[in-house]
Amino acid sequence: MATCEDSHLKFIQTINNSFYFEETSSAPCETELCSDAFRRREPPISMWIQSKDQKFLVLKTSGKFEFEDRTVHDRGQPDCQFEIQIYQDSLSNKYQSVMLYVCADGEKMMISCKDYKEVCPEPMDPKVLKMIKAAEHKALFRWKCISTGKYKFESTMYPGFFLAFEHVEDMPCLHKLILRHGSMDEVDESGIFYVNKCSP
Repeated sequence: MATCEDSHLKFIQTINNSFYFEETSSAPCETELCSDAFRRREPPISMWIQSKDQKFLVLKTSGKFEFEDRTVHDRGQPDCQFEIQIYQDSLSNKYQSVMLYVCADGEKMMISCKDYKEVCPEPMDPKVLKMIKAAEHKALFRWKCISTGKYKFESTMYPGFFLAFEHVEDMPCLHKLILRHGSMDEVDESGIFYVNKCSP
């Protein structure tokens, strides 16, 4: 057992599509610590994720993540309303780690890395959601705010690879979600996402 001073990040609000957190401290606690682990923080935030041309990320019935235009009415459908769950990294990495998932037919489906190129929806294991006892996870990403409302997502499973979108062949109006090699400081429009809080 190890004694620790547990530091909490509490979600306060969003202002101009930016997220604001307040750091709080609790009394010392005794807990079994993992050298590399991610612990779930505040409840998830319901968000829309969009590409640079304002298309919405959607989990299609085909089982693929794609970007498409959505009417005001269609934006209220659960297939495009993503929950962003924030985790605290035991290694105190300078970037917060997040898991992104969407509900489909009553089941939570994570954005999961299949390999260095592909991402796919995968059912969420409730046991995994609370604590990830590893240095990386296929559905965990480090996110960085580029500017107001704009974010990049780096895979913890494949460091140096980021969520990005690319055109679907023969369907220029659609884009699909992929992994692409890059860096946090690289300016690549295909790897920058607009993240906005879902409105009623």
